[in-house]
Amino acid sequence: MKKFSELVEHKAQNTGFSGVITISRGDDFVVNRGFNFRDRINSIPNNINTRFGIASGTKTFTALGILTLVEKGCLKLTTEVGEINRDFQGFIDPHATIEQLLTHTSGIYDYFDEEQIKDFDNFFVDIPWYRLTTPSDYFPLFKHKQLKFKPGQRYSYSNGGYILLGIIIEKIEGKLFKDFIEKNILQPNKMMDSGFPLLNSLPFNTAWGYLEDGKTLNIYNIPICGASDGGMYTTSGDLIKFWKRLFKYKIISSDYLNQMITPRVNLKENISYGLGIYIQKFNGQNLYYLVGSDAGVGFDCACIPERDLIIIVISNQTNGEDEIVEFIYLNLDLI
Repeated sequence: MKKFSELVEHKAQNTGFSGVITISRGDDFVVNRGFNFRDRINSIPNNINTRFGIASGTKTFTALGILTLVEKGCLKLTTEVGEINRDFQGFIDPHATIEQLLTHTSGIYDYFDEEQIKDFDNFFVDIPWYRLTTPSDYFPLFKHKQLKFKPGQRYSYSNGGYILLGIIIEKIEGKLFKDFIEKNILQPNKMMDSGFPLLNSLPFNTAWGYLEDGKTLNIYNIPICGASDGGMYTTSGDLIKFWKRLFKYKIISSDYLNQMITPRVNLKENISYGLGIYIQKFNGQNLYYLVGSDAGVGFDCACIPERDLIIIVISNQTNGEDEIVEFIYLNLDLI
């Protein structure tokens, strides 16, 4: 393991990686270190307790929020969106189900269509970023649009679908999405350094996000507050807690965890999608992971329960995680 640790740290330093790398096996850390700076102007370094944005990694927590409501009997995976809100029409078939929203198979119009948009650093919407503070604030971006395809016809990764899930949570619970996730998912699972802070008042030891040029802050490129499709902040330590508690059935029951991690959609060879989580066959074992990319954010977080192995790479720069993540998986047999 020492050789692996040295290789990873050497690779991170040589490539200018900025962020945190945490790899644990059981109760032991193989790698647990911050690299480069959370504040480059003032040369303040990243460390293992630094908070980072995780972009679309948030979707897994949205899925967990939905599954807690299903467990409570507030809705079903087969519930149709038209049963919840009559305004949900045009941009989505009212017969699309909660499960189809979770699996990106609903056909909903997407305000941020990643099949078409590749340059996150230069993506903007018709509403100022500072006005997007709740999922409902996104509604004008797609409510008059047309659906992409009929529900269940195919897979199409959808930020809009997860925005709709956030709106559904707010409607059922009568409270803000972020407050619901913090109170029902994060805090009960001791993820006390995770949440949805405003971009203009980030808490102490939070990393600024930088665009791919390495100099420009992302403050004019992402919403001021995270929502149900992305934008949560967390630490590598909190993510360790997340994986351990998830597979000990502390977040949702074993029945609903099994439903969550059961492959629902085949994406490519050995990779599929469950309910808000990716599943991959890796060296004959199941690897579960969440990923996120945005302006100033690169995130890859995985767990191989059979090996009691957790791999977390978070970068505070656009696409900053790509090279180091590839290197880690190419050398994972050294652990």
